[in-house]
Amino acid sequence: MRIDHIGYAVKNMEKARRSMEVLGFAFEEPVDDFDRQIRIAFGENDGYRVELVAPMEDGSPVDKQLTTIGPTPYHICYRSSEIEADLERLQRERFRVLIPLAPAVAFGGRRVVFLYSLSVGLIEIVED
Repeated sequence: MRIDHIGYAVKNMEKARRSMEVLGFAFEEPVDDFDRQIRIAFGENDGYRVELVAPMEDGSPVDKQLTTIGPTPYHICYRSSEIEADLERLQRERFRVLIPLAPAVAFGGRRVVFLYSLSVGLIEIVED
């Protein structure tokens, strides 16, 4: 697995985008993920990618982060060419599945899974 991006929970997509652009990031057009009730925009700066994740309405996966901490980086996403095998290996190492493996609009239908570890927090894995 290799790192794909760092996910940021943000309250306002446009304000967050403008701030990140000041830091040198260039963004793709935002994508609405109606299944997860989030708006997503990927940005890149010198080979580093970030994902801005804003709620579309109450009940989105980033609501708790935004309520308790505010805008913040909250997950690291890894790319995997063997997602099922990596998922099984991580579960054996006590990573707990929070959001099961499923297609994601932001990745053109490629599958993603979110896991949590008491040692490192929230991670996402996207199939390569």
